[in-house]
Amino acid sequence: MNDFLERLIPFLPHLVPGFFVFAAGACVGSFINLIAWRLPRGQGITRPESRCGACGRSLEWFENIPVLSCLFLRGRCRTCRSSFGYEHVLVELAMGALFCATYLFLYAGPWRFPAAEQSWWWTRNGPIATLPAMLAILICWSTLAIVSLIDARTFYVPIRMTAAATIAAFVLWRMQALVPSFAQNFALGHWGLDIIPAPLCVASVAAMVGLLVSSVLLWRGVIPRSFIDYEQEFIPARVIRMEMLKECIFLAPILGAFAIGCWLGNIPMIQEHCEAATFGVYGMCAFGFLVGGGIIWFTRILASIAFGREAMGLGDVHILGAAGAALGWKIATITFFMAPFIALSWLAISGGLNRILGKKYREIPYGPYLASACVISYLGNPWIEPFLRALLAPNAQ
Repeated sequence: MNDFLERLIPFLPHLVPGFFVFAAGACVGSFINLIAWRLPRGQGITRPESRCGACGRSLEWFENIPVLSCLFLRGRCRTCRSSFGYEHVLVELAMGALFCATYLFLYAGPWRFPAAEQSWWWTRNGPIATLPAMLAILICWSTLAIVSLIDARTFYVPIRMTAAATIAAFVLWRMQALVPSFAQNFALGHWGLDIIPAPLCVASVAAMVGLLVSSVLLWRGVIPRSFIDYEQEFIPARVIRMEMLKECIFLAPILGAFAIGCWLGNIPMIQEHCEAATFGVYGMCAFGFLVGGGIIWFTRILASIAFGREAMGLGDVHILGAAGAALGWKIATITFFMAPFIALSWLAISGGLNRILGKKYREIPYGPYLASACVISYLGNPWIEPFLRALLAPNAQ
């Protein structure tokens, strides 16, 4: 009992802030439900106002309170009594719990990040001083929830959502670097993301410029789009391999810019700028984006060429790229290797339940598995990373 109370004490000052963070997460979950419903249907996000999907009646303000309204109305419309289910309230509860868990994980937990550079960074500075960085993480969670819901229903990942999350990660981490005390500690290796060497920092920023060049060339039609003319279910292996060649052409300017950046990063004058937080943070976000998106994309290309069928999807590339920009390259790497195990576990469990209940199996795309693995790998990082270190380097001190 005493041991339990000692473990509980660090959380007590954070119970009230944690409640408000939970409420904010539930409100975000309600907005996520709206976006996930309207975006695939081509409807506006702000207009029209919230209404019943059956009778079309506009909802009153007290019918839009997250969690409470759904429970009070028992999952039915107040006018036509049509059921809208409890999926909405589950999303609201899940986002509230995720926001609260993230807050407690960063600022209240007795655990610490295993990397020395990140030790006590969040808890020492507090939620007010690190608000931009925390918002980058919470926006990442919200985006993963939106694209997972849409992907699970339509097998389509809205690229505009992942692009917005990526831009938000760059902007918010850059805002974090503007705080003078954080900028001073950056040179000492104290930061919320893993600090990378100067040449790698410059190379990553240069690769993002290469990505911009490739995107413009693709938009202008200089670089051909892959799979744009093929809508049939079966595509010959020869065609698949030719389409992968188009994607390799798109990646060529990115790889070339990365190589040039590695060379520029060894120039002393440029290295001095990379050691400052105001520029170095761009390199960390860019490297996380490139690792997250690149590891999926190269796997897609190699597997498609080897097996003669399209492996994974470009939406998965954008999902893990956005997560890497907000959470860092290590989390993106762990997520990549964890997602298949989560997918196999879910397939085994759901397959067994479907056979027992006599239900038809429904295929789920890979995006939700990536999102789940991302959350688990980040919140479980204090335990996962030491385990991986002990597994891969058991004799390391």
